[in-house]
Amino acid sequence: MKSKNSLSSCCVYFGEDKNDAESLSEKFVGLKYSEGKLKVYFPVGYRKPDEKNNQPADIEKEVRRNILNLIQILRAFGEKEDNLSSSPLIAKNQNVAFPVHAYLFIIRDFLSNGYYVQKETLYSKTPGGKVSWSRTIKSVKPQFIDFQPFYFDFITQKTNYSQAELISQIHKFCVHECFSKLGFLFSSFMPEKSELKLNKNLFVATIKKAMAQTFNENNLLLFKNMLDVLNFLDENSENKEFIYGTQNFHVIWEKLVDRIFGETDKEDFYPKVYWKLKNGNGGEERFEFRTDEKRNSLRPDTIMITNREKVGQKIFVLDSKYYRYGATKIKNHLPDSASIVKQFAYSEYIEKNASIPEKVKNYRSENSIFNAFIMPACTEKIKNIGYASADYILPEKDSSDVSFVPEKSWHKIHGILLDTKTVMEHAAKKDNELIEQLAAAIEENR
Repeated sequence: MKSKNSLSSCCVYFGEDKNDAESLSEKFVGLKYSEGKLKVYFPVGYRKPDEKNNQPADIEKEVRRNILNLIQILRAFGEKEDNLSSSPLIAKNQNVAFPVHAYLFIIRDFLSNGYYVQKETLYSKTPGGKVSWSRTIKSVKPQFIDFQPFYFDFITQKTNYSQAELISQIHKFCVHECFSKLGFLFSSFMPEKSELKLNKNLFVATIKKAMAQTFNENNLLLFKNMLDVLNFLDENSENKEFIYGTQNFHVIWEKLVDRIFGETDKEDFYPKVYWKLKNGNGGEERFEFRTDEKRNSLRPDTIMITNREKVGQKIFVLDSKYYRYGATKIKNHLPDSASIVKQFAYSEYIEKNASIPEKVKNYRSENSIFNAFIMPACTEKIKNIGYASADYILPEKDSSDVSFVPEKSWHKIHGILLDTKTVMEHAAKKDNELIEQLAAAIEENR
């Protein structure tokens, strides 16, 4: 990434790049590095910085924070099955899994500590060097002669200056490589290039040898990340393209919403399905799909409870939908009938079934269970856009009156828009303030 390019020029927001031949702006979320340039694709509904009311320098700072937050979210919530860190979008041999974690670690470490300089003593079982008796006694088995221990091998300490200098140069090489691709996320500074040319086999062997000789955990971590960078590279590394991200951000969206709003014991609220199979002897055999198997798909994404196990307790069944309606306002981008019917099944189960947690069950009351679809958008506050239902649950002719109150509170499935950027910035833990705001938005249209 060349320093003359601004961070803002790298960013692609949903719906902006309609002429992109690969249409990454509509389905891909993450980083794409190609021909020495980086593009960053944000998810649906991610708020673009206000360019009219802010100075360019302030915009750059905000964009930098946004990109780093996006990388953090992809690392924390993405999994292999989400296509994280690899993608078939470009059918070229040079596409490989990009170790973004290693690049960022080496950049941060360099900004904090500078170039690697060997400050510790290396130990090895060799005849040369000063004997370290404490390590020899711990590591070497003695030979006993007349009941007296004798050591024929010793742990010696010495500094291998040629190896130390080589490691420093390899680190310098890695630092320049990392800054050349992602360093602009931290500053405009570009470290000087190492005099060494890439010799992957030598570099890897040298770092592995150093790892085997060191007892310093910080150095071990640095060496491990250097190895990840070196293993990514080849002789044509300067022209290598990489993709780090996912085409399945809907999975991450579900996890984000669940982290912020959800209960940890949501499995207790899953409807249980089973088969009764005839066993041939006139009896029946029960078979039930385990709740952690994919075939048991009747599982709500998130269970949110306010005033849990207290008077006034309310249960909210949330289905996270990474749909485009919040950005496009196209009605066909709303959840369909299959999703709507499943929401009714979840709520009816919680209302009627006795197997949910005992204390929660004891505080169930009439109209204390609510349904909602959670969709991404660019919105200053949580927004209720209306509700979905079904004619067998809530006949439309009865609900045409705005003052009409359904028989059950869960007969309406509220459409809720959450600000994508806010969700991503609050994903570290459960957020009580956002929970209260979401609950109020759902109940305002009951």
